[in-house]
Amino acid sequence: MDISIALIRRCKKKDREAFDILFSRCEEQLFRLCYGYARDKDTALDIMQEVYIKVFRSIDSFDESRLFIPWLKKIAANTCINYQRDHNKQQHLAFDNIGGDSLNLLDSQSSAVSLEDEVVNRNLAQMISIAIRELPEAYRLALSLRYLEDMTYNSIAATLDLPLGTVKSNIARGRELLKRRLQSTGLWEV
Repeated sequence: MDISIALIRRCKKKDREAFDILFSRCEEQLFRLCYGYARDKDTALDIMQEVYIKVFRSIDSFDESRLFIPWLKKIAANTCINYQRDHNKQQHLAFDNIGGDSLNLLDSQSSAVSLEDEVVNRNLAQMISIAIRELPEAYRLALSLRYLEDMTYNSIAATLDLPLGTVKSNIARGRELLKRRLQSTGLWEV
């Protein structure tokens, strides 16, 4: 799915309704990309807000002969990288956002899943999220685009403006590093 030229042209005229339509069509993909990079809901939403501002300001430079979604993903990927660089000292764990929402004791007790299983699952998700977040930036972003966005290697290379070999290498190294980190914590059996 890509965005129509007519909608892009309306956005270039700074039509607010057109921007609302544009962003609503891209919101899910954009959130997946940002969340895959940040591994934190609030951070992903902050990054999305920055992407929206950048798109609003730079829509005039969009080349209508190209597809919009890859252009948007390139802006989002660069924004993720910049956000990480700018907020590196402020990284923190978001215990209440692992898995989407906070642990609710009453919901867990009334469900078929025991409270103990719920706590174990959330702890597991938290440990995986930490392992992903600790990956070097290039690996984390490449893995997010490949596995969360289901982008091809060629699309990732174009989005990140990297050679195809570098993308393949970053994904392979990122997977291996993630595997080793999960093995060291006992989450991945050899």
